[in-house]
Amino acid sequence: MKKTLPALLTSLFLFQIIHSQTTEKTGKPIAEIFTDFHVNLDDTTKTTGFGLSRAFFGYNFFPIDNFSASFILNIGNPDDLTASSVRRRYAYFREASISYSKDKLNISFGITSTRHFYYQQKFWGKRYIANTFEALNGYGSVADLGIVMDYEFNDILKGDITVMNGEGYSELQLDNGVKTSAGITITPLKQLIIRFYGDYARQNGVRQYTLVEFAGIKNELITFGAEASYKTNLDLLDGHDSWGISATGSISVFKKAEIFARYDYSCSVGRLGESNHWNYLKDGSFFILGVQYSFSQDVKIALDYQGTYPNDRNERSTDMIYINALFKF
Repeated sequence: MKKTLPALLTSLFLFQIIHSQTTEKTGKPIAEIFTDFHVNLDDTTKTTGFGLSRAFFGYNFFPIDNFSASFILNIGNPDDLTASSVRRRYAYFREASISYSKDKLNISFGITSTRHFYYQQKFWGKRYIANTFEALNGYGSVADLGIVMDYEFNDILKGDITVMNGEGYSELQLDNGVKTSAGITITPLKQLIIRFYGDYARQNGVRQYTLVEFAGIKNELITFGAEASYKTNLDLLDGHDSWGISATGSISVFKKAEIFARYDYSCSVGRLGESNHWNYLKDGSFFILGVQYSFSQDVKIALDYQGTYPNDRNERSTDMIYINALFKF
């Protein structure tokens, strides 16, 4: 099945192209840049300065009816490299996918966005300021190599299923294992969204699963969302389970300005016979408070405070002031 489905999709795509030479082909470029200036209020770590956390460049191509293709190249952040690596900018595929859409069905194949983070990231709406709770805590990847199917049952209920490598979009090697996931999104009211998500993977003989529950309310004046997450064997070690909560909110004060806040709490699960949780040095809280001004949907700027507060009192907390900017088209 894993070999047959991609082959069928690829054959159908090529067949449609060959028999649609007279169809007008359209497309549009993609660009997205996250940049900032940040000040560490206790700059013993020498981290004050300018930052460029994202630079996306790509193209969306619509060759024929019902089909589209996306290609996005990401210029990576040196801070994402391992400690032993030479610090440098590097490029990798963030998206390289083919999609088929008809009526209530959408299928994407290739390096494409997972549904793990999509809804929370979209609801948060400020990815240029900070990543989602799951991404910051290593609960999965925002994109991966595989296949995604979305289906809209009706105006209230939507479902999604994915089968992917489970390695993320920057590590595409095969290891004879896949990650499967499923999600249900419920919108009983226009302003209310409820989502349940779960995934399962087995890598190097270790079984992993993730559970996420999310609920949010959004209208023209206020936005509030909260989620709870649980991850087993977080770093592929038995017993290294972790859980956390995240809440975001905003209030519109003017037509283009809003005050926003976010609170995350992450904690590893203690094991019998141990005095400390396995990840106690990284357990703690993350808080953001700021104001955002939107020149348009494609140009935004924010002034915000970001602080981390470890559970371990021997660990140093951080207090940062940011000016974040988003530019995209």
